[in-house]
Formats: sequence, structure tokens, C-alpha cells
Amino acid sequence: MKFILITLVSLSVLLGISSCEKVIDIDLNDTEQKVVIEGTILRGDTLQRVRITKTQNFDESTNPPTVDNAVVTVVDNLGNAATFTSVGNGWYELTSYPGVEGRTYTLTAVVEGTTYSGSSTMPFYQPLAELLVDFYPFGTDTLIAVVPAHFDQQGIANYYQFHVYRNGIRDKAIFIQDDQFTDGNLTIQPLFIQDLVVGDSVRVDFFCIDKPVHSYFNQLSVNSSSSATPANPVSNLTGGCLGYFSARTFDTGTAVIN
Repeated sequence: MKFILITLVSLSVLLGISSCEKVIDIDLNDTEQKVVIEGTILRGDTLQRVRITKTQNFDESTNPPTVDNAVVTVVDNLGNAATFTSVGNGWYELTSYPGVEGRTYTLTAVVEGTTYSGSSTMPFYQPLAELLVDFYPFGTDTLIAVVPAHFDQQGIANYYQFHVYRNGIRDKAIFIQDDQFTDGNLTIQPLFIQDLVVGDSVRVDFFCIDKPVHSYFNQLSVNSSSSATPANPVSNLTGGCLGYFSARTFDTGTAVIN
């Protein structure tokens, strides 16, 4: 696909030089299609899920193509192994495989003959103590924020991620935290949700994640908010794919804005 970028270089007519036009031809060739893997192992006996898709061209607005014929397996550092089942639309699911704190999990996906793999260590569980709502004056307006309160485990580096749902729809923003300045303390950091109003119902899913996954989402957040040319965040998966694999703990809280 090609775009024509026209740059007008104008000089003052007082100098007696006419305006000129320069045409720059930018060729946005189709990029090599890559596999995208997004997978989690959650603490406890719950449903474990992995999704595999492929990237698409810059000008394509349809949903990304999915991969439904991969072989996806997981094993922990004690040798407990299992195989995911394809359930369609790129999703792979696994039951009766409880995630355990402190264990390191390795995910392997074989896609069209190519093997991708990555490891993640599950942090120790920390509950969401309370989900608060706060109002912040901002000029003539008032901003509404949800405030997940949680205690930080002292003496070790901790990393957190939040998924926020407004009236059942997940907010697309990336919410992550670390304990660089809050080690061992009660952490109360507001999350600002766009267009949040009185009467809305909010759910916050709270995850403890490891450092590589935090770094991945931090880079993804910077890319999405930067005016510079974005780059793919560094994945904890090998083999040349995009995405991440995260062994994580989970808690959740709800609140109504009133």
C-alpha cells in the first residue's frame, strides 16, 4: 500500500523565490506475518487459557486471523505437565491444572511447525483489600477514579496489573503498578477511567505478576501513549512471536459509583 506525502516548502515572495513542491513516495509494503501468543496460568483450580492469533497488515481493520491447530502444552518446575485443548477462535483451554504460587511454568506452542516457548514464575498471592471510589476536582469538572487498596509484601519486588470493567465492558487502558516506593505498605493508587459517571458499575480484577510481564506491559503502555514510532515490546516468549505468557494470582472487587 502506498501513501503520498506532499511537503510544501514555501519561501517568502519578498525574496523573489517561488514556492516549490516536493513529493515523497512512501511504500508501506506488507510486513511479515507473525504469531501472537497471549497466555496465563492463574492461581488455584481455575480455567487456564491461551489465545493464538496472527498479525495483519497496517490497513486491515478486520479481526486478526486466529490459529486453531496449534499444539499448546505447559509444565511447571516440578514436572507437572498438561496439554491445552483448542476450543475455537484461537482459544486454547485447560482445566484441572491448578496454578501454585512460587512455581515456574513453561508454556510451549507449536504453530505450523515452529516452536515458541516462554517461562513465568507465579508470585505469592496478595488479596485486594478494598475497592474505593474517589472524586477529584479538575478545573470546572470532577474526575472519578476507582481506587484498589492492597497491602504490599515487604522485602521483595512486587508487580501488579489491573483489568477494569465499566458496566461489564473492559477499559482498554493498561493499568500496572510496582512497589518501588511502597514496599511493605498499604497501596492506594487511583485508576482514572474515561467517561466514568455516577451510577456506573465497576469491577476491578487484581493480578500479581512477575517482572518480565510487568516490563512487557510497561513498554506496551509507553508505545500506545507516545508520538514516536512504536516498537514491539520485549516478549518473554522465544521463537520470534509476539505476546506474553504470565503465571499470576488473581482477586477481584466491585463498586457502584454513587
